[in-house]
Amino acid sequence: MNRYVLVLLAFVSIVSGCAVKHGDYGRWCEILPEDSDYFYAVGGPSPTRQAANDNARSEMGKFISVTVDSEIERVVVDSGDEIDQNTIDQLRVRSKETLEYLSIAAVKNKDEGYLALARMPRRPLNEIMESLRFEWRPPSTGEIVRSVLAPGWGQLKKKQVRKGLGILSSQVVLLGSTLIFNSLKTSAHDDYLLARTDGVRRAYRDDEDNYQRLMTGSLVGLGAVYIYNLIDVSTADKKVLIRDKSVSVEFNYPDTKLVYRFP
Repeated sequence: MNRYVLVLLAFVSIVSGCAVKHGDYGRWCEILPEDSDYFYAVGGPSPTRQAANDNARSEMGKFISVTVDSEIERVVVDSGDEIDQNTIDQLRVRSKETLEYLSIAAVKNKDEGYLALARMPRRPLNEIMESLRFEWRPPSTGEIVRSVLAPGWGQLKKKQVRKGLGILSSQVVLLGSTLIFNSLKTSAHDDYLLARTDGVRRAYRDDEDNYQRLMTGSLVGLGAVYIYNLIDVSTADKKVLIRDKSVSVEFNYPDTKLVYRFP
């Protein structure tokens, strides 16, 4: 009878594997628990329990950094806008501060060393990520005036960097090509006047006509881009990052932190 009891206990021990006595986290040594309220990370194997705990905290820190950077990249792609570096730095600092909510949920001593399961609530990090919100705002008079004076300037003011640089560079190229074709046309006309034979004159006349057409095409393109620039800057709303202007009051007690935000 005792033999059967021992066999049963051994079987339960093998099946339970990395099960946790103080929480049902499943076989967390092999697969991280799935939880809508918490993030999990495993540290180890390490020679000591403390080293495994520290390694689990480090792994959670890496996970948070990757999560924040991925969310920033997603927002930039979705909005087509840029986020200033100061805002990014603040997000990274605030996200690292969420590690104070981390706790070690379980520790397992295996043959290769200690493994530790770190657990952290999702809510603090989610609240920080929610600050990456944009709202649509109509263009301002200053932005319109800027694009009237210099195409693309208003878009740059809106922080639509790619569009603004695209318009500006197009105008520079088209204006430069217009001036070049005009110079070549003038030179061909002068050569036409100095030519002594009809054949040479016809050749210079053809060159002059070709340069005239190219110059006209450049002028049309220049005008089209300028008109597009004005329509875009005056009708396209801009996405503006909504900055968190709330005030936080924190009360710290042993093992407890109470935070209240005033809008």
